[in-house]
Amino acid sequence: MKVTFPGYVPVLNSEVERLIFKFENARHRGYSLKRRSLGHRLVILRQLNREVGIPARYVSTAYDMVKKLPPHVTFGGKKTQQLRQSGKLSREEYRMRRNRILACRGEKAHKGNLCLRIVDGHILRVNIADKKWVKLPIQIPKKYMPTLRRAESYTVQMKRRLDMKGYDVKITVDAEEPEPKHVGRTMALDINSGHVDFAVVEKVGLHPVVFGKFNCHELLDANKGKKQNLLHRLTNKVGGVAKHYGADVVVGKLRSNHTNHRHRFNRRIQGMNQFEMRRILSYKLPLKGVGVSERSEAYTSIVGGKLAAPLGLDTHKTAAYAFAIKTLDPRRFWSLSNGLTFLHESCAYEGDGIPSRGFRGGSGLTVPHQPLTRLMCSELGIPLPGEATPNQGTGGPFNNEWPESSILQVKV
Repeated sequence: MKVTFPGYVPVLNSEVERLIFKFENARHRGYSLKRRSLGHRLVILRQLNREVGIPARYVSTAYDMVKKLPPHVTFGGKKTQQLRQSGKLSREEYRMRRNRILACRGEKAHKGNLCLRIVDGHILRVNIADKKWVKLPIQIPKKYMPTLRRAESYTVQMKRRLDMKGYDVKITVDAEEPEPKHVGRTMALDINSGHVDFAVVEKVGLHPVVFGKFNCHELLDANKGKKQNLLHRLTNKVGGVAKHYGADVVVGKLRSNHTNHRHRFNRRIQGMNQFEMRRILSYKLPLKGVGVSERSEAYTSIVGGKLAAPLGLDTHKTAAYAFAIKTLDPRRFWSLSNGLTFLHESCAYEGDGIPSRGFRGGSGLTVPHQPLTRLMCSELGIPLPGEATPNQGTGGPFNNEWPESSILQVKV
């Protein structure tokens, strides 16, 4: 398992700047040679070594960064190119923004990283030529230092800041993935636009322990940098709840690309950020000792809609409950279909789910609509004035009884 943590070099160096421009030249030239299919990898690397004139490990890292890129890539970003074309960026500013990266992969044979080596935890030694180095001060959070000391090798990537106040550093190490503890509960997530609902369910008996919701409406209008921060905060909340109740996490795979719907619907799909959230969950929760798995959530919203009225909950929470049942006991999930024949072939390892188009009654992307009957109680489990309390003694799928459970509401 790879773990990436940040660092910061507060000063610029002229010799390092010249090395960055040569490294970027190797990336651009390697991409061009690869797109033109001029020989094998070793042939391209030999040509780059002759043309660029930097240590061979920099050249191989530069080529590995671009060899899988699609055609018609704009180095530096399309936005930077548009600013240059409109005259808002000078030629020198465009040149500096287009050439910002320096990276080198680590090797176990050299006990870390030969070209970008971290010495004593606060010095970054940069190899700029044969037997010639430059030492720069580097700041690394203390909590990551034990991981760095245990690592046999590490990859370092430097990127110059736009304000010209140093370099942002990313350090990637191979860390041992802790073995997940044997737990008796499962926490199923139902990701929607603006909120994530969950249900914690006992693995034996399938009784619900707690229902809840994480509010994350700020994700819909946040920029890219703030969105990453909010997703990490949301992931920490999920991990905290799962660890508190002693449960592993199961999240559904939603196929949100290649949709042929209207623009408003596509915007709401992209606002869910389900792919990036799954990516963060997959590497962050195992570090906390919480197991994570991805399963198909197909048809869970339909079954969840049938469970909403008897449970007195909204469709999203019951869809998470149905998702947990489907993951733990697919046969019990079939029994809840009640004559829906297209569910009889479903299982916990189906293909990715597809978002639904229907919206009404406050439903989310994976739910066609809310039940036609009114909810029996409020979202927090407290009956509203004039409303009936949920009948927990009849209508349940297991032994005609709904077990008592609590509801959490968490704001991110």
